[in-house]
Amino acid sequence: MIGAVNSKKINASSAAHIALLDQFIRLTQDTIVEQDDAFVRDSLADLLSDLRSERADYAEIIGASALNRAA
Repeated sequence: MIGAVNSKKINASSAAHIALLDQFIRLTQDTIVEQDDAFVRDSLADLLSDLRSERADYAEIIGASALNRAA
């Protein structure tokens, strides 16, 4: 039972992180488009890559949690 409660909390936390990351990803994408400076665009593109990677990590946590509940 404790594992199920913790799993729900982990999923809720991960989903909140994903939602925030999605907003930041959209903001970063919009900002990249507006930039004239190639260095700034490249820097933001690196940030965007990191944000997408972090989002994938949280999505993996949710997926792993769902698999553990099914087992």
